[in-house]
Amino acid sequence: MTLRCRVVARFGSEVDVLPPTGGLVRARLRRKFDDVVCGDMILMEPRERIVTGREARINQLGRRDGFNRHRTIAANIDRVWIVVAPRPGIPRLLIDRFLVGIFNLPASAAVVINKHDLVDAVTARSLDQGLADYRHLDVPVLRVSAHTGSGVEAFRAAAAGGSNILVGQSGVGKSSLIQAMLPQQSLRVGAVGHSGEGRHTTTTARWYPSAGGGAWIDSPGVRDFTPEITNVDELARGFPDLEDYADGCRFRNCTHRSEPGCAVRQAVDQGVLPAGRLQAWLELLQDLSSGTSGRGEG
Repeated sequence: MTLRCRVVARFGSEVDVLPPTGGLVRARLRRKFDDVVCGDMILMEPRERIVTGREARINQLGRRDGFNRHRTIAANIDRVWIVVAPRPGIPRLLIDRFLVGIFNLPASAAVVINKHDLVDAVTARSLDQGLADYRHLDVPVLRVSAHTGSGVEAFRAAAAGGSNILVGQSGVGKSSLIQAMLPQQSLRVGAVGHSGEGRHTTTTARWYPSAGGGAWIDSPGVRDFTPEITNVDELARGFPDLEDYADGCRFRNCTHRSEPGCAVRQAVDQGVLPAGRLQAWLELLQDLSSGTSGRGEG
């Protein structure tokens, strides 16, 4: 008999798993299952506590390590929250890059504006302008303050029922948001550094069950993830709004730069497609052509 378990965290040749019977169990990995990561569903022989199988993943999140090798750090992610804040501001091109990574997982994308207690009328207009290019993508936007607790319950409700991760640039308060989502957990968020963000002292990706049947996958490697775009097909999947019009381009391999008969540029000129999205496409396409599209970032 085997038990179907969720992998909570991995430590070398061992994993912590959640069996259906409850409680946390430490199990050993056979060499053939050396690719098991946080979030995986595995089969465990309960008597010997040995992992005997791994189920197929819905998706997997990876990044390059210090030796430029691609490593999978978490699996089976339902929703990715892109965290932004009034300060340091809306990193529009980084949001576009995140969307490419999220749509390629694939997973659902959402945006959370943290530190909303710092927003005044001028800042509110700037935030709205910075996020305007994404409204047509039906990407949910939540406004939260981990400091005051404003919007936290709405955020928790929106994240319920699936596995979630937070990503975003330094200084937006990702650690504080995770702590707000999981108040019963001692996540050991360290003192605030010069970046303005708490330093998380855990390095292993970990699965944290939360109220409402959902979960959070968290670690610095997860939160500081920056997608690497490796080819044009991946880039195109991150711009489904442009692809809706690209079928009407005169040339099948249209880059939407200056080719005649470009339906994407025509849609921008007609105001039905945000110009910022086309500009982001062109910048990321240039990065891809020059070999700098995310390699070594994050």
